[in-house]
Amino acid sequence: MNKFHLLGLLAIAWATPQASAQDAICPALPAGSNLHWQQQAGNGFTVCRALDGERQVIGVMLTSSPTVNLQRRNREEEGSIGAYEVHWYQPEIAVSTGERKRVTIVELGDDRYAQVWVDAANDAELRQLLSLAEGIALN
Repeated sequence: MNKFHLLGLLAIAWATPQASAQDAICPALPAGSNLHWQQQAGNGFTVCRALDGERQVIGVMLTSSPTVNLQRRNREEEGSIGAYEVHWYQPEIAVSTGERKRVTIVELGDDRYAQVWVDAANDAELRQLLSLAEGIALN
C-alpha cells in the first residue's frame, strides 16, 4: 500500500466521526437524565425522541415553522427550557382523554422553532419531566 493511499484512508477514517457528530442535531439532554435520543430526519424537520428504555417521554421537533396551534384555553404551566421562557399547553387530544401530556413551542430565531412535548404516565412523572425539560440545551 503506498503512502498516498494510506493517507487517504486515514483522512476518511478521521473525517467520518466528525460528520456523524455534525449530523446529530438533537439538543443535549441534561446530565444524569438516563435518557437517550432517537433521531429521525424528515423533509425540513428533525424529530428527537428522548427515550426511557423503549418509552418516549420527551420529544423535540426542530423545524422552520410550527405545526401545532396552541389554544390559550389549554394553557397550563409556565416554565423554561434552557434560556427560553415558555408556557406549557395541554394538547387537544389530551384534554378529552385526560392523558398527562404537555406541549410548547420555542422560537429559536432565524425561522427556527422547537416544538417540545412531554408524555407522562401520571402527575408526579409530569412534574419530573417538565423539570427535566428545563435542562434541555436549545440553541
